[in-house]
Amino acid sequence: MAAYSMLSVQMALFLALSCTSITHKAASFTFNRGISSLVTTRVAAKTARYAVTKEAVEIWRQKAGFGTVKVQDNSSNDTTTNNNEASTTLITAATAAADIANEEHQAKVAQAVQTDDDSSNAEEEEERYMPPWSLATQRAPSSKAFSRFRQHVNPLSRRFQMPTDLPENWPYSDFTNVNLPLYLDIGCGKGGFLLELVGRRHGNDYPDGTDTYMNNTRLFTDTTDEWLPSTMNYLGLEIRPGVSQYAQNRVEKRGLSGKLSFVGCNANVDLDRLLSLYTESAETEVADSDGGSNNDLKFVSIQFPDPHFKKSHTKRRVVTPALVTTLAKFMNQGGVVFLQSDIKEALEAMREKFVEDDGLVYFDEHCDDDDCKIVDGTEEEYGLANPLGIPTEREVSVLNQDLPIYRTLFLRNDVSYPSKSSDLARNL
Repeated sequence: MAAYSMLSVQMALFLALSCTSITHKAASFTFNRGISSLVTTRVAAKTARYAVTKEAVEIWRQKAGFGTVKVQDNSSNDTTTNNNEASTTLITAATAAADIANEEHQAKVAQAVQTDDDSSNAEEEEERYMPPWSLATQRAPSSKAFSRFRQHVNPLSRRFQMPTDLPENWPYSDFTNVNLPLYLDIGCGKGGFLLELVGRRHGNDYPDGTDTYMNNTRLFTDTTDEWLPSTMNYLGLEIRPGVSQYAQNRVEKRGLSGKLSFVGCNANVDLDRLLSLYTESAETEVADSDGGSNNDLKFVSIQFPDPHFKKSHTKRRVVTPALVTTLAKFMNQGGVVFLQSDIKEALEAMREKFVEDDGLVYFDEHCDDDDCKIVDGTEEEYGLANPLGIPTEREVSVLNQDLPIYRTLFLRNDVSYPSKSSDLARNL
């Protein structure tokens, strides 16, 4: 009977240890989040099994009478009772020890999971508060997907209201000579128009047959000399992430680095900062005859912007009163703002901002009799020809379909900024 009781004790110990092993193997399988986590779990399981084994054996030795408690041989009933009590005690102690070890192990697992989640959350938070133009593109420049992008974004969303990241030494990082007038194209897209414009003016044309758009523009006469200085810098702004990166890669391929640059940003957030950095970068000893800086904003084009047709989306349009004020702030007399669209409503919405408030104070609409006809004093026909001669990709597509394009042009007048008239106009 004593031998049978000892066997029961040993089997109970074996079962307790086996249950502990199975529990920890299951925990290891559930928490398999990588090699490091698996290794940590296995080590914890081994430690727990060792603790259970050590404690169970010590209790068993004490209660079973090995070395510490002697069992009376003259009474078989007492011996059986003592051995049964020792067996029960052993099972209870082993189970309790296994539960404690399992709880400690689960606590370590939970702590490891929390640490991993905190790390992931930190990375997500960092990405969430990073300007979308600063996120590295996942597309290879050589892949076809690199040139495919979303057509629309919401400029009022939180991520697009963040200021863009610029090189520490901008604009020196992008332009060889910062003492030149600036051409600004707002909503430049993939940059085809500026690449063609700068390429033609500075002798870096694409060879025939290498680009469909470039080939189509050969049919149009370059008239930029009538409106632009012979030498200047060119800057394109684009809000869609990835598009500005794609355009900048094209600059290097065309060999126009140092003259042309593209920046991904929201113009209604970053324009004032960009123009401040550019105009303040001029060297003081290089000035024009009037004593002012010669790297002012000379020409601005806003061509075929997203019309945002829905009434609830009109506030997303790129031309806002604040944008008009910023342009007036950095333009000298004679500066040009050129607007065009194939949607009459979109052009009129842009024009409206230049004939009201600060636009009314600082800009005059350029309207020749042959170009701009007013019917009954209210309806405008925008028949202005493209002053630059070089079309955009959208413009080529619209003209090929024999559809109308609506254009207008504003000139910066001689009213200095800021003006008291500007405050008066805003209060009217």
